[in-house]
This record gives sequence, C-alpha cells and structure tokens, in this order.
Amino acid sequence: MVFRPVIHLIVLVVIALVAATFVFLSARRSLRTNLMDIIRRSLIAVVVIIMGAGPSIPGTIIEVTSNIEVYFVIDRTGSMGAEDWDGENPRIDGVRNDVATLMGVLTGARYSILSWDSSVHTDMPLTTDSSAVASYMATFTRELSSSSQGSSINRPAADLAKLLKKNKERHPENIRTVFILSDGETSNQDHWSSAPSGAEDDWDDVKPYIDGGLVIGYGTEEGGKMKAVRLSNAGAQSGDDEYIHDKSQPGAPIAISRIDEAALQGVASRIGVSYVHSPDKSAIDSYARSILDDASKLSEERNKRDTYRYIIWPFALILGGLLAWEGATLALRAQQLRNSHAI
Repeated sequence: MVFRPVIHLIVLVVIALVAATFVFLSARRSLRTNLMDIIRRSLIAVVVIIMGAGPSIPGTIIEVTSNIEVYFVIDRTGSMGAEDWDGENPRIDGVRNDVATLMGVLTGARYSILSWDSSVHTDMPLTTDSSAVASYMATFTRELSSSSQGSSINRPAADLAKLLKKNKERHPENIRTVFILSDGETSNQDHWSSAPSGAEDDWDDVKPYIDGGLVIGYGTEEGGKMKAVRLSNAGAQSGDDEYIHDKSQPGAPIAISRIDEAALQGVASRIGVSYVHSPDKSAIDSYARSILDDASKLSEERNKRDTYRYIIWPFALILGGLLAWEGATLALRAQQLRNSHAI
C-alpha cells in the first residue's frame, strides 16, 4: 500500500494539529472525561487523516488503442511497369496485390502511402480509413514515361526518415512499420542532377524510428519490357501498345528492366528488416502476422500506465462507526443531563 494524498499535505498537517488540540482540550475540560472518549476521538482524527493521505494499491493497466502505423513506400518509376511479375504481368500489379495482402493482416492500423519517381510524394497521410487506401491503390499507377528522370532505390530514404522522426516525436508510444515495395533497379544516372538519387547510408537514418517491416522485391533476373505510359485525351494516364526503347543503345532496342535484389537486400539490412521476393503471398502473409505479433507485444509495453486504486471504503466504514458511537454517547449524556435537571 502507498499513499497518494487527495488533499495538500499542508492541509493534512493543519487537520492533524486541530484534531490533536481538540482532543487535548476535551480531555483537560473535565478530569472525569472517559478514557474511551479520548481514544474514540483520537481514532476519528487518525482515520480522517489517513483518508486524506489517500491510501491506495499501485498497479498497471494497458490502454487498448489502435497505435500501429503502417508506411507503404512504393516505387512508381517506369521500371515498375516491366512485365515479369507472376508470369507476364506488370510489377505494379504485384504491388497492388501485396498491399492488399498486408492490409488484410494489419487490420485496424493507421496507413500511409509514400511513393517515388523523380521525386518523393506523400500520396496519403496516416489514416485509419482502409477503404480509402484500397480505393487509392486500385488506381495507383506508375509515372509518365515522358517525365521519367531515372530510378534509384535510395531516393525516398531521407524523406521517409524525416516523416518517421516527426511522427515519433508526436506519438512516441506508437508502433511504426515500413514496407518498401520496389524492383531495386538503378537507371538513367545522367538525369540525377535534376532528380537527386539519395545515398545508401540515408537508410541508416530510418532504422531508429521503426519497429519492423519488410522489403518486397519485384521482377526477375531475365527482366521484362515496359509499356510506355502517356496522358490520354481525357487527361488520365494510360499504357499503350508501344514499349519503352533504350535509346542509349545502337538501334534503340526495346528496354529491359531487371530486378536488383542485392540493392533491395542491402536496404533491408540497413533498416533491420527482412527481404522477400514477390510473388510469395504465403511468405508476405507470414511476415505480416509476425510483425503484427511483435507490434502487439511492443504496444502492450508502451501502453502500460501506472494506476492507483484508492482504498477509502474500509476507513469510511470505520469512520462511520466511530461517528455513530460518538453521536450515541453524546445523545446518552444529554438525556442523562435532562433527567438530572442539569439543563
């Protein structure tokens, strides 16, 4: 048992002094004062002081909140249109599929989407509206071919670290998980002067702010060709039947994009998470459930709060009994005085 005063300590001291003075004067007023009167009134004073001191039993509670933050960091450069995911499907289809799988496991979380092409975009800030995220991903597509300025797996790292740092400062109790979805390819370095590529060690700044995650790779070593994406007459992006050509090569052959798993594994190593190659729904599902279990344990630890249960009622019963005794004693004495015509 501990004491957490419900009133200021100075007030408690004053109450104690007043009570002691009252008992002392009561005892001196009449030499015939019953010893039980002194004991009873002293006990009343002591019980009141104890109740004011706030006797309580310490403990802990776990606040149940939805405090898992999920960050989808998605590569939307031209190479994500390469047709070598799960057969001859565009890699971007795999991204949509895997995001849906992850959201199906990490239900009730807060979701955010960052994407990068020539620059980094916060497509969707943290939200609990999973239907809005699903709707957005249903229309998610890659950058326009005409505006492409090359690809770099390191481009989003600095922006991601800043976002995570800001959110951790706001809500240090939350659990942050990051899922990076990319083919890891580096291309068109000659355009990087206008589109910063980032550096490998930028990922080191991400690690302190996350509690888990996964790097998911797309594509094959054989590679795939990519359809060009242009604005349609209606202003929307659409892929046509024309494939992107590599104009840096003689004859400008159709460009082939290949996964860079070494780069992806390097990112995973730097931020302290695992790497998995898509399509592998069972592995992604398993990793997500493991992340959820770990996040739940961390969440319990971070959401533990000290609590104190005040133990007032036993003392209130004792005080009530003492006051009833005092009242009955005074009533009896008053009756005796009346009978003796003393009043």
